[in-house]
Amino acid sequence: MADTKSGTIRSITSYHKRDLHQQESSGSTGTAVTGTFPAKVPMADQIKKYRKEAKISQQSLADQLNVTRNTVINWEAGKYRPDADLFPPLCSILHITLNDLFGISPDPADSLSVRERNMIHQYRMISPVSQRIVDHMVSSILDEESREKSKIIDESAFGVAVIATKAAAGDGFDYSDIPIEDYRFVFRNGRNEKADAIIQVKGKSMLPVYRDGDWVYVRYSETADIGEDVICSSRAGMHIKRLGEDGPYSVNKEDPFTLTSEDDRVRIVGRVLGIVDPTSDFPSKADNTVLMDLRSEEIHDFREKHGLD
Repeated sequence: MADTKSGTIRSITSYHKRDLHQQESSGSTGTAVTGTFPAKVPMADQIKKYRKEAKISQQSLADQLNVTRNTVINWEAGKYRPDADLFPPLCSILHITLNDLFGISPDPADSLSVRERNMIHQYRMISPVSQRIVDHMVSSILDEESREKSKIIDESAFGVAVIATKAAAGDGFDYSDIPIEDYRFVFRNGRNEKADAIIQVKGKSMLPVYRDGDWVYVRYSETADIGEDVICSSRAGMHIKRLGEDGPYSVNKEDPFTLTSEDDRVRIVGRVLGIVDPTSDFPSKADNTVLMDLRSEEIHDFREKHGLD
């Protein structure tokens, strides 16, 4: 081609925080030609390419267009081009569009492969009765595919609580009163199945381990080992810290962890299991819609339990 010019919900907590505070293009050849135009129209290459893909001989193409085989040979050699009034029948015979003939790259949403166009052409050739049979078969296949996909999504995902990062009214949140603001679904990946919740990181206190905006998996716990990363609460809200001999601390020495007052207390509420990968751990919008429908009762019970409705 020429170069172009141009089932079950657990505690559901979201996980990303640091310092936790067709168009049919068949064989039709409409007059509209849109897309990215090539610097040089490769019509000779296009005719030869699509003629071979359609498994039509040069002589057959010539006969159908009422021209000589030598004329087709000259078209494919680039010596001449078909007259403009031959474009529509030529495209129709080859089951291509004017975009294809001129080598124009269409918008992705408007493009159909040659195989797809051929299938549409063949569909139009069969009787209305046969078309209804095909319609029923395609509909049945799509329904079955949808059911299987929903089953796979349902089996692959689980719900987690989204821990709120708001400030506490007293000396921090107790383990038994972890603030929940929402729920989210995540896909199991072998490292997150013990997670009860997710929380989003805020701030730079844990750089370079966690960045502002990251989500992390949390396993509820009032205790942790020295060196573990934990979620803890104080009057300022929720935090992600590393547990040291003297208590939780910030990894980033330029942003140390300090309490709001001498009588403020820090409580551990969970262990950090790892960072959420937003590209693979979170369901897509469409998959999430499926899960919301399949788990509607569990979602309702969860929201009711945490006063989210």
